[in-house]
Amino acid sequence: MDLGIKGKVALVTGGNKGIGKASALELAREGCNVAITGRNETDLAAAEKEIKSFGVEALVIAADMEKAAEVTKAVNRTYETLGRIDILFNNAGHSKPCTPISSTDEDWTAQLNIHLLACVRTCRLIVPKMIEQKWGRIINMSSMYGILPGSGVTDYNAAKAAVINYTRSLAMEYSRFGICATAICPGLIHTEIWDKFADILAEDLGKTRQDVLDAAADRASSVKRYARPEEVGKVVAFLSSECASYITGCTIQVDGGAIAGIEIKMISDWISAK
Repeated sequence: MDLGIKGKVALVTGGNKGIGKASALELAREGCNVAITGRNETDLAAAEKEIKSFGVEALVIAADMEKAAEVTKAVNRTYETLGRIDILFNNAGHSKPCTPISSTDEDWTAQLNIHLLACVRTCRLIVPKMIEQKWGRIINMSSMYGILPGSGVTDYNAAKAAVINYTRSLAMEYSRFGICATAICPGLIHTEIWDKFADILAEDLGKTRQDVLDAAADRASSVKRYARPEEVGKVVAFLSSECASYITGCTIQVDGGAIAGIEIKMISDWISAK
């Protein structure tokens, strides 16, 4: 299927690994020129090489998207080098375990900065130009926990719920200019970030990383497995396309059926039950 985005320019934040990298590669496969941000220059260089293998332009920007000045730098570099931004995938993020009373002000600030305010800041800079172009695609990374909170990640839950609400506001205000805004809500995706999260839980529970991974995969989706990053990347490419011109203001669940009537429980409970 021709998605109709050959020659478009995409900015993918956190595009040096995991879902971001997989999405950048799918966009490049469709003929998009792609800019990515990330904090690890080795990962950025490897991703750049893979993006260029599709015969498109690639731009890598070392940037910490928690910081307003770094967001501005990334957006400006993309315009200066690639000339425009047609597609924005706000993907950069991180998390760590916490409870409603253990998360500090610093933890809350970090989660809101990377998940919500990074979206706000990129859109503030890019949407006016999309309005001029009368075309744009904005995909914001939320989570199944933005719909139905998961235990043990309170600040993350709240930040991801805010992303959904913000995305709906974008659609309400700007869809009439040909800009489609959607939020993706993945379930469990086997990435480096999830491995690190599993290691923390395993240490707290006296289990192994594999115990955590196996228990979560068994209980957190109908299909009894993790998603692969490229499975989310293909959804991002579709939502970026002409084929998705009537899809806006909604959440797209890529969660293996996790929200379809499956109660999300504490991973520690899942492990204890096995």
